[in-house]
Amino acid sequence: MGKQRVRALLGSRRQREGFSLIEVTVLSLLLLVAIGGLSGAVLSSLRLSRTTEESTIADEATRALAARMQNEPFRELFRRYNSDPNDQLGLAPPIPGPAFDVTGLKPRSDDPDGRVGRIVFPALDLPGGGQALREDVVDERLGMLAGEGRDLNGNANGAPPPYTDDVTNDYRLLPVRLIVEWTGAGGDRSYELDLVLVAP
Repeated sequence: MGKQRVRALLGSRRQREGFSLIEVTVLSLLLLVAIGGLSGAVLSSLRLSRTTEESTIADEATRALAARMQNEPFRELFRRYNSDPNDQLGLAPPIPGPAFDVTGLKPRSDDPDGRVGRIVFPALDLPGGGQALREDVVDERLGMLAGEGRDLNGNANGAPPPYTDDVTNDYRLLPVRLIVEWTGAGGDRSYELDLVLVAP
């Protein structure tokens, strides 16, 4: 009987020293949950980092374009960058037009021209084709209010609004919106820069 008792004591001690299959399974599940949470946090951090990088790329590209526009002949700006190809006849190349690319950004799948950047002026499409730069286009962000417009050619001489001229050929202020729209790490994104270029 003494030997059997010793064996029983040794057996129970061995059971207490090791892990049961249930304990190992529970520990494995807890470890998998922890690893899953950690990898989710790492992926989320990487996505946020890429989203921030894309926004910086869009900001730098629009600011570089704005600086380039300020160094071009002011009287040609509307003709060089609007959407009417007939306006660009007779201008020295290169003629940029209203769309631009941004290296490092992917165009949205529904983008009609496959380019991420657009340049928008307060202009109206004319019935026979072409565009007219107008003082009475409503765009509050560009300082062009409904019923008031904005004096873009400086001919109001202090007269109150409304301003309603077609200033395609005699503007002194040129409001413009630079838009970048892309598909990136955070899905569909956009960035806009509004500015007013002034005649020298």
